[in-house]
Amino acid sequence: MNTNRHENVVIIGGEGEFGQFLRHDILPGLGVGDTFVIERETPRDQHSKFLEVARHIVLTTPLAGYAERACELIYQSRGLQEATTLWLVPSVQSGVWRAVSGTLELVANDRLSAVFVHPMYGPNGFRETEPEARTFQNVLTAVHSGDHHDLTDEVRDVSDRFLTRFNIATTASFDPDEHDRVTAYSQGLSYCVGKLIFDRPDLDSILREALPDLHHSFTANHDLILDFLRINSYMPQVIAAFAEAWRQTKQSGFADVVSAFASADASLNRGAESPISTKWYEKLRAAARTSLE
Repeated sequence: MNTNRHENVVIIGGEGEFGQFLRHDILPGLGVGDTFVIERETPRDQHSKFLEVARHIVLTTPLAGYAERACELIYQSRGLQEATTLWLVPSVQSGVWRAVSGTLELVANDRLSAVFVHPMYGPNGFRETEPEARTFQNVLTAVHSGDHHDLTDEVRDVSDRFLTRFNIATTASFDPDEHDRVTAYSQGLSYCVGKLIFDRPDLDSILREALPDLHHSFTANHDLILDFLRINSYMPQVIAAFAEAWRQTKQSGFADVVSAFASADASLNRGAESPISTKWYEKLRAAARTSLE
């Protein structure tokens, strides 16, 4: 184990899909040091050993229970004596930000800081040559700096590395609540289509034929999609808009699916480009345009 902590990273949930993506595709390109993984089955006494040599801790556990695990992690890290940064990357930010900020205040370790950021890319797409590359970005919603661990230079350095090595920019234009609203109107709207195919086997087969890559991703991320729909506080209005648009169709074919998507999208986004878009939202938009031509 490398005890030089300058670039060491611990990934909690590192064997999951996104954790493996970070380990294999992103962190090597960022030039980090050693990477350690903590999973549910990792013996508790090993957690402390890993945390003590980590300069960065990335939490990539499922969205359900994310805030609770983040707060637990802070208490596990309360005795750390060196500057340590928690990187919190959930797709729904506001609840995690409130819970974690409050817990950091209670624990009061002035060398423990947190970055709240949503990576808008993943194993299904992150390279600059892909058609949806404009959607790949880091959305930095907040930071919480300990008194002896300022994050200004660190966040700038990581952002610069993402830009120069992956052509992935970082935006700080949205606070956690604004982030959740905007992503509900884009990512969440596309997940309404996912929920529809989960509920309708006949539509599942139709979408699998029409948009196989989207269908594969939605099927693989079944639990994440349902958690997002449940946890993001802006989703009730998105779900209602999509349900009303779906009621206006024949509810039977691919054209009906993309028509309902397009109608709800027009209601929510008024024809504007989403500032926090996703690959699948853009694919559904493109499919809707083609279907309506």
